[in-house]
Amino acid sequence: MKTIQSYIFISIIVSITLLSSCKKFLEIPLPTDRFATEGAYLNDNSTGAVLTGIFSTASGSILYNGANTQYETIGFRTGLYADDLTQIQAASVNSIAATTSQFYLDGLTSTNSTQWITLYRQVYNCNLTIENIESHKSNLSRYNQWMGEALFMRAFSYFDLVNLYGDVPLALNSDYAATNFLPRAPKAQVYAQMAADLVRAESLLGEAYLDGLSASTPNRTRPNKFAAAALLARIYLYMENYAGAEAEATKVIANSILYQLPTLANVFLANSSETIWAIAPTTGNAVRDYSLYTTAPAVNATQVTLGNISPGTMSTSLLNSFEANDQRINSWTVLKTTTAAPVNGQFYYPAKYKSVVNGTEFLIQLRLAEQYLIRSEARLKQNNNVTAALQDLNMIRQRARPATPANALPDYPATISPDACMDAILKERRTELFSESGHRFYDLKRTGRIDAVMTAAAILKGTTWASWKQIWPIPLNDVQLNPNLTQAPNYQ
Repeated sequence: MKTIQSYIFISIIVSITLLSSCKKFLEIPLPTDRFATEGAYLNDNSTGAVLTGIFSTASGSILYNGANTQYETIGFRTGLYADDLTQIQAASVNSIAATTSQFYLDGLTSTNSTQWITLYRQVYNCNLTIENIESHKSNLSRYNQWMGEALFMRAFSYFDLVNLYGDVPLALNSDYAATNFLPRAPKAQVYAQMAADLVRAESLLGEAYLDGLSASTPNRTRPNKFAAAALLARIYLYMENYAGAEAEATKVIANSILYQLPTLANVFLANSSETIWAIAPTTGNAVRDYSLYTTAPAVNATQVTLGNISPGTMSTSLLNSFEANDQRINSWTVLKTTTAAPVNGQFYYPAKYKSVVNGTEFLIQLRLAEQYLIRSEARLKQNNNVTAALQDLNMIRQRARPATPANALPDYPATISPDACMDAILKERRTELFSESGHRFYDLKRTGRIDAVMTAAAILKGTTWASWKQIWPIPLNDVQLNPNLTQAPNYQ
């Protein structure tokens, strides 16, 4: 994986640069020197700065940050690739539309490798940090926190890798000679490693949200033990370890002091009671759904021009998944009108994040509603326990209903079948988690529904679907330099 190695030192420099950008939210002093060296781990302050560097690099990353990187986030690209977004600009409009068309038309090539490179760069930084924290353990009074955070971030990175690329190399150290020639590891093995990392992280991390100086903070931008439990619940669900998923989700849900379901309008505010873990935006930037707008004034504009509107709008399929009276369509979307030929009309966009003021909203990666949805599915999968599953599912549904009329968006009835209950869970996952972290694409894959859904969606897109397309291609350069690494089937 020579590509990964090539970006290591760039990553280090970027991390240091971004430290000052996120300091307000991550609250830790700058390192005195390049923190990827041996001397960076001689005390807690400098070790904490290394972890801050990892988090701040994620903050500015194309993977998650809709403010800095236009149309490259995992949420946007998987939304286009699956059936949640429709592209309204022709590929010939500009370079952005040309690139997004490759995702929308499910026509990726080995040049569409941004996510692969960036995720493995993140994994490498975690591996290097884990090794050095362990070797300098005697110097670190806060060893548990630093190790827990590094393990958490490694698992978080691998989750997207396996869901985008299937079997992937399982790099667990920073030795180039070894990692550059790793073959793909079975997805089950990678999941097992994620679970092991998170079990350990949960045991090491405390319950409080801490800043970089061991003080409690309202900012939920460093993971605590409940963040590890929440991510582990997701991992167990994907592993079909339903008892484990239920148990981990319950740990989070049961902590009603830290976590509650606020009103729809307050869910995505910075440090809302629903936030389990979030990434702080870099200074000078606000959060955007899918990088919708290239200029800040367009966020609150009713009419926008073709130049500052996203090429990807909410699909008819996604819009139709919202029932009458579902307030999520009103609270979490925005209707925009464009009169810029040839794209004339009105289009809905995700608008969970609305503020143009930096720090008002954070990039939420783990939130309480997902834990209810995880536990609902986990309960159903254990002996078809529809009654218990609906208790959690209806909690999410109740928040989405209006005060009147009385029969608006009623609870799912206890008489529905297990199959109908599973359909309801996936429907609620779609209408609750749309535009977030690739959930729709990942759900279709893990439940075996992707071929049926995407065959129909491809017709509307004007393309064709094949089952092998659910695995994305990796960089051709990595395949050529590593004789043990194979390309995904049917890609050149």
